[in-house]
Amino acid sequence: MDVPKVVVLGDACVDMVIRLPDRVSQGAPDLSNSSPQLHGGGSGANVAVALARLGTDVAMVGAVGDDGYGRWVHDDLIREGVDVDGLGSVADAFTPMVMALVEPNGERLIFVWPLEGGAHLKLEADAIDPAWITSASWLHTTGMCLRESPAREAVLTAMALAREARVTVSLDLNLRLESRDLDDADRAAIEQAMTLSDVVLGNAQEEILSMTGADAVKAASQMLCSGTRTIVARQGSEGAWVTTPDEAFSVPAFPTQVVDTLGAGDAFNGGFIAACLANADIREAARWGNAVAALKIRRAGARGLPSLEELKRVLADDTRDSS
Repeated sequence: MDVPKVVVLGDACVDMVIRLPDRVSQGAPDLSNSSPQLHGGGSGANVAVALARLGTDVAMVGAVGDDGYGRWVHDDLIREGVDVDGLGSVADAFTPMVMALVEPNGERLIFVWPLEGGAHLKLEADAIDPAWITSASWLHTTGMCLRESPAREAVLTAMALAREARVTVSLDLNLRLESRDLDDADRAAIEQAMTLSDVVLGNAQEEILSMTGADAVKAASQMLCSGTRTIVARQGSEGAWVTTPDEAFSVPAFPTQVVDTLGAGDAFNGGFIAACLANADIREAARWGNAVAALKIRRAGARGLPSLEELKRVLADDTRDSS
């Protein structure tokens, strides 16, 4: 494949989204809007699609199963304008399915099947062309692929190649602690991945704090920064807390109507990376991330992502002082 500006190395799956009815109101629950809906998903693939919709040249590198879901994911990414030459299929594992139960307030409960051994974790290091990594401008990856071998070694090898080639590397922690605690091997892999990253992104409460044991996001971010990398702690309605080797600051969220928070963090990542590639500074990149997340939250499904034109309108209409 032609080397794109961004390579996303990670998971691609399907999301089965079920909107739960209001169970608080009196009377029988209204199930008319609760039919299961199939969407493209996966933390890595969501970021790739977010970037493609924002006009960024992007490729997806990873593995899906040689099954119906895997073929659906492959075709869906092509429709979105994502290069899939690096997305292989494996015969001995299923493409993961994420069951997302969305509450009336937009919050969600997520269940992943299979919990272990999904196709995204079968990616072999020799399936990744080094030229895809070393010739790109940016490599983004996810902790979702650091939980098992051989994907763990494949991701770490690619990250090391990128660093050697001076390619910017970002990591979304994606710890998914609600499904499985970190064992010693998990933690060691994530810590190694952070040392290979220029930017680490994660949910402030669930991931940034969990990696440090600190009791405050600011302190935890400073610890993970270690004077060498940028830490972006996503804080939902409070925006993002950003820590760089030189400064730390908050970037406020955009007001929005909450329909569905599924994939909001991935949307933020896409906006953040797109801004960096457009030569925005880190503060402005976080502002783009917040804006893309806010636009996504207004829509159902992780792929309720905006176009570049929609993003530009929101940014232009924002008159708040974010300093």
